[in-house]
Amino acid sequence: MYFDLNSEQKMLAQTVRRFVDKECTSPKIRQIMQTPDAYDAALWGKMAAQGWMSLTVPEEFGGLNESWLTVATVFEELGRGIVPGPFLATVALAAPALALAGNANQKARWLPLIAEGQAKATLAYLEPTNSYSLDSLKTTATPSENGYQLNGTKMFVLDAQVADFIIVAAQAEDGFGLFLVESGTAGLKIELLEGMDLTRRLTRLTLENTPASKLDGAKDGRVVLEGALYRACLALSAENMGGIQWILDTSVAYAKNREQYGRLIGSYQAVAHPLVDRTLELTSTRSALYQAAYELDYNPSGIAEAVSLVKALSSDSYRQAAYTGIQTLGGIGFTWEHDMQLYFRRGSANWSLFGDPTWHRELLLKAIGV
Repeated sequence: MYFDLNSEQKMLAQTVRRFVDKECTSPKIRQIMQTPDAYDAALWGKMAAQGWMSLTVPEEFGGLNESWLTVATVFEELGRGIVPGPFLATVALAAPALALAGNANQKARWLPLIAEGQAKATLAYLEPTNSYSLDSLKTTATPSENGYQLNGTKMFVLDAQVADFIIVAAQAEDGFGLFLVESGTAGLKIELLEGMDLTRRLTRLTLENTPASKLDGAKDGRVVLEGALYRACLALSAENMGGIQWILDTSVAYAKNREQYGRLIGSYQAVAHPLVDRTLELTSTRSALYQAAYELDYNPSGIAEAVSLVKALSSDSYRQAAYTGIQTLGGIGFTWEHDMQLYFRRGSANWSLFGDPTWHRELLLKAIGV
């Protein structure tokens, strides 16, 4: 089957690229990185004015409910510009989870605010168990007078320090569930962690008798969480693809202009061949991404296989592209002054986010029955 962007999606990609080139320049990114939260309210507001926060919100709550290929188109361009902030956590992770599992009141309260850019959110599911498996979940949810109380620790939670609410995976008496915790709630402690990617913050959550309300709009919270992670993996893979494209554009341009020993370095096979290899990998990743977007939009039975394939491909390809970019540029590629190191950091962080390639290849084998 042949996949490609339609004319509207191509126009959207151009619009996002122009916005990023204007509003998210390298000095602006570095300025945001140096803030405690890696978040800029003015930039967030400008992105919200473009309607991007509403991409994954259902229409009845003021959203656009766009196809996942359209969502991927936006994330690719944001990844190309290495845009900082909680966009991934809010739009690709928390909003789909809330739309899938929230009850009528929860969705009516929060989804319109997300669509308008007035609320930021994230989702916490990993724990200090050195495992991506949901079977390792130890955080507990105990019934209380006004809902539930949560106890446990969550690791590597994206941008929780700026979130207005956090969706937390926990074990209740009746099984696996998702619970909504508002920021500033008693018993919720958020600590910043040191990470490779300076444009995006990772946090540790400590929950001690923390009040929460259950997302009880779906029968199986585990299925909802898996569905949200599939969508986040697709968005992250699109972001990876945009980063790879920037690295290739920058590296090829440098190889065409940099002379060494009287010759352009791009004329040396040791420089040219790795760039060709990275281009082929990008082509394969793009094909896998479009297939995964199609499965998410039209074929639920093929989602697990397609998403794990593109997440594994894009993660390995991004990190390898970053290595090649630094090698092509030489010593300057890893200096603080050059942006290549920012993409190296983003690619290294994205490699393990939502499951590393080894984990997703194991899921892929299970999905195809091997």
